[in-house]
Amino acid sequence: MKKFLISFLLFTCAVLVSIAQGGSSFRSTSAGKTSMNFVKVNLTSVLMKNYSLQYERFLTNKFSAALSFRVMPETGLPYKNQIIKLADISEPADKKTIEDLLVSNYAITPEVRYYFGKKKYGNGLYLSLFYRYGSFNVNNIITEFETEEGFAGVDISADVKSHTGGIMMGSQWALGKYMCLDWWIIGPHFGISSIDVNALSSETMDQQDQQDVKDEIDEILSDADIPMLRWTTSTTSDKVNVKLDGPWAGLRFGLSFGIKF
Repeated sequence: MKKFLISFLLFTCAVLVSIAQGGSSFRSTSAGKTSMNFVKVNLTSVLMKNYSLQYERFLTNKFSAALSFRVMPETGLPYKNQIIKLADISEPADKKTIEDLLVSNYAITPEVRYYFGKKKYGNGLYLSLFYRYGSFNVNNIITEFETEEGFAGVDISADVKSHTGGIMMGSQWALGKYMCLDWWIIGPHFGISSIDVNALSSETMDQQDQQDVKDEIDEILSDADIPMLRWTTSTTSDKVNVKLDGPWAGLRFGLSFGIKF
């Protein structure tokens, strides 16, 4: 699966580069030269503090290749107040953990599209095959636990890398001669991921404590019974590390506004 996804990425990038360098001429319509290039901004991703840009290039009047880049700079958890309310979190320490949490991510998504119907060059319903590489980071998860001497703090962070492939249904409309609207209706994608979780404790753990923590984590992950999940757990006097490899899934949707040229 991973080799196929990487090959798909390289193939799509090669197509985009060859098209950009080729300088091919295209037929003109009666209204003038046909727009073959589309640059679009995802409007809905901004609601989640993500900033997404896509470049789409038409290879024929029905087929196109596109490349998207999405980024979320490190920021607080979106809609954290609503999450606290919906989860009915009342403990001050738990609320502070969510309020202080920091997240960031980026994703690169090459794709190929086929447009149905009689309309040409980016108008109408389409089907897309895509690959996505995603990187997600969660930091500053600070919590406390009770010990015999009092309370100890734990600072948790996580790093996730994912490779997925999927299929998306969408529709695009021309808004005059130079603008367009692209609706990503639904795009499920599935693949693999690697997750690296670190927990740094303010209190030193002896050998028995380290073993107890390792055994408890292993038991929790084993009881979760997630298909294809593999993990390794390691501990030191002040740190716990868990590495996981397993399945990953996501859903692509949104509304983009663009310009054509």
